[in-house]
Amino acid sequence: MSSEENQKFDAKAFALKLREDIAQNRVKLPTLPAISLEALLIVNDAGSSMIDVARIISKDTSMATRLVRYANSPLYRGINEVTSVKVAITRIGIDASKSAILSLAMRDVFSTCFPTIQARMENLWKHSVEVAALAAMLSRSFRHLNSDEALLAGLIHDVGVIPILITAKSSQVLLDDEEKLDKLIRLLHMGLGKFLLSHWSFAPVLVDVAASHDRLERVPQGDAVDYVDIVQVANVLSHRSEGRCYQDVDIARIPAFQRVGMERVEQLQRQIEDGSELEIGMVLH
Repeated sequence: MSSEENQKFDAKAFALKLREDIAQNRVKLPTLPAISLEALLIVNDAGSSMIDVARIISKDTSMATRLVRYANSPLYRGINEVTSVKVAITRIGIDASKSAILSLAMRDVFSTCFPTIQARMENLWKHSVEVAALAAMLSRSFRHLNSDEALLAGLIHDVGVIPILITAKSSQVLLDDEEKLDKLIRLLHMGLGKFLLSHWSFAPVLVDVAASHDRLERVPQGDAVDYVDIVQVANVLSHRSEGRCYQDVDIARIPAFQRVGMERVEQLQRQIEDGSELEIGMVLH
């Protein structure tokens, strides 16, 4: 790429065109797997049973295997190991199955067939899994929060990066200039994440996570810790552990850290050092 081509690249024009292309369905956005959508319809049906959900999930060997592994994870592990989909759903519970199914479906959303962005997509998934595991661990300290919902919130917080990468695959300027691509991601990914999750009819609390997770100055209504707080803490700690960013930030001054409480943050940091989040994260791979 020549310096002249680089200078001609207009980030603002790229952003406006991307938003317009998405609105006009000209960008092939990731979709949830059909088996997951079918299972969610059953879960949302008040007249359905665990047997109904198990029957749908069992149609897909990969999803069935992931769900059994999920039920054996530290989030739900019991005395006896789960070996069937029916028992897995019984252990998880019909209400929590919705978040579990969505979480397990996310792996397919973060997949790509384009070699030029494959490494980026894999790194994005790896980071999302770590944030999800940390968010789930941290949520256990708050009785009004649900660890399944926190796990899902962590997984989807950066979902808005995906359409940017899909569009960038055809732009040699962006592929050759990672700094420029990173800048675009920082500028656009929260708004696109909000759009995607709204399009998929995700719960408003999860849409808010995608739309606000990098707004560290955010002050929510009320004093109760929410999922944005949990994901902000998990996201910052994950980036710091990777040595990527937030290294010089005084985390004690970030509102989300103050609401969560620094004692809990320090405990979570010790768990990161012990690798405790890896065991939870492995269930999502």
